[in-house]
Amino acid sequence: MSWKRGAYPEFTVEDAVAALFILKEPMGRKALAEMLDLGEGSIRTLLRKLNGLELIQSTQRGHSLSERGLELVEKLLEEFSEVQGVGKIEGLPAYALVVRKPGEFKSIELRDEAIRFLARGAMILTVKNGEPAFPEDGRPLRETMPELADRLESLLDFSEGDVIVVTWAENQAAAMKSAYHVAIALKGDSLPEDLLRIMR
Repeated sequence: MSWKRGAYPEFTVEDAVAALFILKEPMGRKALAEMLDLGEGSIRTLLRKLNGLELIQSTQRGHSLSERGLELVEKLLEEFSEVQGVGKIEGLPAYALVVRKPGEFKSIELRDEAIRFLARGAMILTVKNGEPAFPEDGRPLRETMPELADRLESLLDFSEGDVIVVTWAENQAAAMKSAYHVAIALKGDSLPEDLLRIMR
């Protein structure tokens, strides 16, 4: 994968969230850059920021979360889950996550939000009667996409009333970050302070 180069190294809050989840296990800078589809300058800036906030530690094995970083991930997990790869949709890599206690939302607006970000497509589902369903009419996902319903049920831990976000995009990084983008849009008011500090 070729690294993007730009005059202004930058990263998004979605990059930061994805990096925090990924760095639960040690990883080198180059591998992280490839996973996030970020250029060398941007990944250096992101890691420097995470290090400055004492959220990661660096060893010969690579970068990994510090105690404080692990605490931040625990707080994030109270709001939404880590993304899980759920195979392909329309021939493109797809990822899904669970947003807990989502509050009021309009599924079409969230879908549009994902597509405006990086996704080629998105599905916003609610958990109704213990399974993923379309919020507009309560129709279970299983009726139209049984294989995806099975994958979501085996990979995700969800409860009644949760929202399940499924996004697909040209590459894994875009699909993953699009799902986080929708979760952040839904949970903006309750995101941990340490996460907001990364972006300052």
